Amino acid sequence: MSIRKYIAYLRTIETGSITQAANDLGYTQSAVSKMIADLEDLWQVTLLTRNRSGIEITSEGRNLLPKLQEIVRNYRDLNFAVSELHGIHAGLLRVGCFTSLSTSVLPSVLRLFHEKYPNIQIQLFTGEYCNITDWLRRGMIDCGFLAMPAAGEFETTYLFQDSLVAILPSEHPMVNEPCFPVSRLPEESFVNLKEVQDYEITQFLDHLKTRPKTIYEVTSDFALLSMVECGLGMSIVHDLILRPNRYNIVRLPMDITQFREVGIALKRDVTPSAVTSLFLEHVVYCMKKSAFLEGMN
Repeated sequence: MSIRKYIAYLRTIETGSITQAANDLGYTQSAVSKMIADLEDLWQVTLLTRNRSGIEITSEGRNLLPKLQEIVRNYRDLNFAVSELHGIHAGLLRVGCFTSLSTSVLPSVLRLFHEKYPNIQIQLFTGEYCNITDWLRRGMIDCGFLAMPAAGEFETTYLFQDSLVAILPSEHPMVNEPCFPVSRLPEESFVNLKEVQDYEITQFLDHLKTRPKTIYEVTSDFALLSMVECGLGMSIVHDLILRPNRYNIVRLPMDITQFREVGIALKRDVTPSAVTSLFLEHVVYCMKKSAFLEGMN
């Protein structure tokens, strides 16, 4: 069946690996290679080139890519429509999300979506904004959560604001204060989050007149939270990572407000699938019509 070959080829492009595509789809590596070779023989074009770093899409493959993506999307929409006729909403949804959202608000949103549509399978991809943007461009995910404004190639729906806050060990002398003055940062032992790409906290610190004295630097949000809990210092994080607060640490707003606007993004030139549209409506409803974000803004 040609549609399976299309899906195998697209998954190979999305993952950058025939082996990974085979694992994701439940095929052998040789089966996926043969499917792609069959398409190349049928169309008399080269779709992929192989080099030491892996596979790369050819110019011919790139020209055909939008049409193949549209065919597969329409195929999945057709299956979804058929499932609806039988009273079953079935399909696949691929979502990109950054860590603080995936560990806080999103699980409750997904739980309610699953209760309503138990036959829709969800694949959650977590990464930084740059990863999510790349996955959207390549068609590896159907939608993704990003900080706004996003690139012009994406259509983004605003969801909520998320502030930067100070976090202190429970024994810190300022835990009962109404807010944390950023002028105190140079006096504190500071646990710094070394951001790989997004740099939101770094940019905030760079704009201050005086920077904190960094004693520890980590690349993991959760390592940072554990170190603050242990009394190794204080830090600044996005409020979202503390919802719920599973650590014995104290959150304080700062006397200088800094926030990000979070939205859900789709690729602008691609018609969303029926399943993606359902999820988008569900997310907007949850974020704006419920208590998910109570007290966050």
